[in-house]
Order: sequence, then structure tokens, then C-alpha cells
Amino acid sequence: MFRQHARTTVGAPLADVQARLADVTSWPAFLYGLESVERAGHERYRFTLSDGKRRRTVLVCVQAHPAEHRMTWRQLEGPRYLGDLRLREAGSGHTTVELTMTADPVGMADGFRELLGERHPAAQLDLQRLDAYITQA
Repeated sequence: MFRQHARTTVGAPLADVQARLADVTSWPAFLYGLESVERAGHERYRFTLSDGKRRRTVLVCVQAHPAEHRMTWRQLEGPRYLGDLRLREAGSGHTTVELTMTADPVGMADGFRELLGERHPAAQLDLQRLDAYITQA
């Protein structure tokens, strides 16, 4: 199981960050490995994921929890692919963003790399890209 967690503070008010994240189709702008997002129905999306060598499409349920300032997603079929974006007001026009992602290996090679302890700082890179995405608006 590949699990990552990262936290950062972006230079935008909570309401602005929450509004930008509500557009799930824009998530490829900051989530590493997420090549495209296509709406498939109420709270349903097709995420096209790429690791540089192969691509796969995953049917995902994305749920907004506005009162909790949170967005969650989970795969509806295939290997586990979960995520959680939590927002918290950080004062004077800033927002703390916390990202947690969990994914099961897709193939034997992925499982072997995980067994050897190979890690990629994807969650931290995602939040750096999110900061740029939010502040460019």
C-alpha cells in the first residue's frame, strides 16, 4: 500500500481555495499522475492516471464535505485509490491544506518497488503545485 501525507499553507482565503477545489476537472493541474478527469455522473468521475509508463482509467466517487472544508475520493472498482483534502483557515488570508492519499500497487513491479521501500514525494509535490494553482487565479 502506497500512502502519503503532506501539509502546506497557501496564500489564499479558505473560501477561495474551497471554491477552486470544487472543480474536480481542474485537479490534473496539481495532482501528480492525474492526467485527466472526466465527469461521469453525480459525484462520479473517470480519473486517467499515468505513472510515465502506463495509463489506466479509474471510476472514482468524489464527495465534497463543505461544512468540514474537505474533499474525499475513492475508487469504485479495481485497486484501492483514496484521497482526502482537508482545509483549515490559517489566518490573514491563508489556508492550511492537508493531503492524504492511499493507493494499492497496480502490478507486480509496483508491489516490488513498494516492498523495497521506494518512495516518491508525490503528496508534497502536489501541494506545491496546488499552491501555484491557487495563487495564479
